Amino acid sequence: MLRQWACLLLLGSISIQAVPFYGDSGSSFDTEFVPLEHQQRPQGRQDVGPAPGPVPPAGGVEQKPFNVDAITTDVNAPNPAIFFQQSFPFFGNEFFNSFGGFGFGNAQEPWWKGPNVCTEKEEGETVATETEADETVDTFGQERDGVSSAVRSPLFGQFQFSVNSCMEKPNKHVCTKIVNQNGKKKTLTLTRQCCHGYGRSRNADFSTPCEKIDIKDVEATASDMGAKQFIESARKAGELSDLLGQGSGKMVTLFLPRDQDFMEYHAAQEQENIVEEANADKTKPLSIYKLHAVLGEVQLEDVPNEQLLQTEVPDQKIRINSYQLPPALGLEPYRYSANCVPIDKHDKLSEQALVHTLNGMLQPLTKNVMDIIRERRDMSIMRTVLEKTNLSAMLEGEKPVTIFVPTDDAFEKLEPHLRRALKEGRGCASNILKNHMLDLTFCSLATVPGAKTTAFNLLGEPLLLNRTHRAENQTEPSSILINNVAKIMEADIMGTNGVLHVIDTILPTETALPMTTLISQKNLTIFKQLLEASGYDDQFDDLNNVTIFAPTDKALQNTEWARLLKEQPEVLNHNLDLLEFLNYHVVKPMIKTCDLSEKSLPTVAGANVRLNLYSTHALFSDVMNRATVNCARLVHFDDESCGSVLHQLDRPLTPPKNNILKVLEANPSYSKFLELVRKANLTQLLSNDSNSYTLLVPKNDVFEEFSESGETQKPAAQTQAELVAMVKTHIVEDVVCCAGIIPTNWPFVRSIESIGGQHLRITRDRRPKIENAGVTKCDVVATNGILHEINDIIVPRPPRAQQRPQLIPPGAGYQPQGDFDAFF
Repeated sequence: MLRQWACLLLLGSISIQAVPFYGDSGSSFDTEFVPLEHQQRPQGRQDVGPAPGPVPPAGGVEQKPFNVDAITTDVNAPNPAIFFQQSFPFFGNEFFNSFGGFGFGNAQEPWWKGPNVCTEKEEGETVATETEADETVDTFGQERDGVSSAVRSPLFGQFQFSVNSCMEKPNKHVCTKIVNQNGKKKTLTLTRQCCHGYGRSRNADFSTPCEKIDIKDVEATASDMGAKQFIESARKAGELSDLLGQGSGKMVTLFLPRDQDFMEYHAAQEQENIVEEANADKTKPLSIYKLHAVLGEVQLEDVPNEQLLQTEVPDQKIRINSYQLPPALGLEPYRYSANCVPIDKHDKLSEQALVHTLNGMLQPLTKNVMDIIRERRDMSIMRTVLEKTNLSAMLEGEKPVTIFVPTDDAFEKLEPHLRRALKEGRGCASNILKNHMLDLTFCSLATVPGAKTTAFNLLGEPLLLNRTHRAENQTEPSSILINNVAKIMEADIMGTNGVLHVIDTILPTETALPMTTLISQKNLTIFKQLLEASGYDDQFDDLNNVTIFAPTDKALQNTEWARLLKEQPEVLNHNLDLLEFLNYHVVKPMIKTCDLSEKSLPTVAGANVRLNLYSTHALFSDVMNRATVNCARLVHFDDESCGSVLHQLDRPLTPPKNNILKVLEANPSYSKFLELVRKANLTQLLSNDSNSYTLLVPKNDVFEEFSESGETQKPAAQTQAELVAMVKTHIVEDVVCCAGIIPTNWPFVRSIESIGGQHLRITRDRRPKIENAGVTKCDVVATNGILHEINDIIVPRPPRAQQRPQLIPPGAGYQPQGDFDAFF
């Protein structure tokens, strides 16, 4: 029977968002960062500026609008909150519409059925694809992925399938109906929105109609929003008319820096005697004003995350990012940024433009993230490692990326082995870099004091970002910590394809550590010191796809190697015997506990080690939960490092030099039993390396005690058959290490079977016990099995007298796991 390790499988993962955490410093919230295209957009929009928070309606109960006909969110919307309409042909939609919002008896109608609403209709027809047709059949009569559908039964060979979905925002309501009839797909989109000059506030009740809003010219609007200096400067420079596209009849969108930010920028430019930034080819001035303007009316709630907006300057774009905040913070549900510059107020309509204000200036972007790293003198090591691991290509592509870049000084903080491996781009250097990278644009705006923001890197591991609270008298911005290890020194350095942040410490990850670093972290001090003293520690770091069985400090402290390490460390340098000892603890390939099975494994030293599995369960003897390597027990395991795995042993491994017969011949204390083996003609069996055996050997003094007491006849007086039977009773065709013998009581008695057919009961009191004999010396390892010394002769019992206790399957043993026994 093939015995394998008993593994506990963890399927899937769980993430919790916006869970309050009560600590000494007050309350905070855990928030998983979710790209906006996967987020549910709340109802409501900001028209003028940040709202103080949700305002409950009269009566103190906040209404949550819901209407069967006005169902929320289009599946194709940039930020959907999907809910599909199910047709009710028996009653008709008007039956439900007559009740208005949620709750029967509510006569209020939704705002988009009221006055000052303009309607646009768009129709399209295509041929349904084969996949869409399959989905239609699969959806018949059921709900899939949150989709409720209406299917009409076939009538005269015709088939019709329809899906209705709606999206509602404060000033817009879009419904899309898709009808698949006999392979032809028709799409009808109906958009209802407040007409120009009308609008609704972000916290408006669902029935509040579109009301006339006060629309001013762009200069007055900018002044009201605290951004008039930019407009005045553009007018003085003669660019305001071009900026607003006057004469074209088209609306524009302006991203205006606040007065304070623009004045600081303008003062810095005047100091350098530069009013405008020159473009890359130095031949044509680049308009800083047009850099803040986009053609068309761009409402932020309609813009998906990572959307690039073309400015009025050729080849210059604005990247819009949106970050959802937990409602419990009492802040606006979303934060927006333009090229990682925070957007302060948004969606304010003026006569000539839709206006958003910024907490900073937009700068021209001409370099990708990798180009920026190449130009920084304090990032030379990071540049080298990125290029050696070919991850630089990702930072030069078009897909959005975020990288937290350690400075050269941060690399100097590393442990020497890790620093060397990183600089050379060897081992798992790429994993360490991926621990610093995200496949999205993560601006510092996404972090909020009092909330914990989580983003997942390219390894799929979470990065926890905490922004500290800024004291009232503090002038510098609050700091951001990553995993409570690294601090962001410079934030939001924007490139054409993403953003980089400068950090002061490299973010560690165990999956990328060199093996010697992991060994050190696991407090395997003596084994690590032996590696260093031998001069072969670099070779160990270069190993890949290996399993290392490292003895604990307790296992090594009384060995000859530990003595030499303490008294004569110089003799260990490039010591070939020590190298063989170390390599004998390394096996290829990488084997985690869930993949363990009983077998011989080749080591880097050349000789094999024998892996055995045992069960410590009295009842479930087939559940393997203890493992041994050459009878050394695994006491801790599955520490991964750079494509390899580390397991810890309770004793060091020494390559066996002799088979069982030669072990007998080499020990004078076994001479009497050896004589019996020879008389029984079993020497060839014990010298055969093709099988594995456990030999139970009484020492000479055991035979002498029997002879003096007269309890039994001398072996020489026995018949040949009795002699052979007696010797075979002491041989088991399996490897039964002492670690695999556990205390047992009736009815859970265990036994092993000798090659003579005897069932030998095994248990453990003070020491392991096999039938009537106690084991006085365990696990003498040979090339073809093991040898146990016992303090008694196991005498064959008559067949009728033999009970048949619970047998351990061949090779049945135990399995390791540090504290794995406690698990069961």
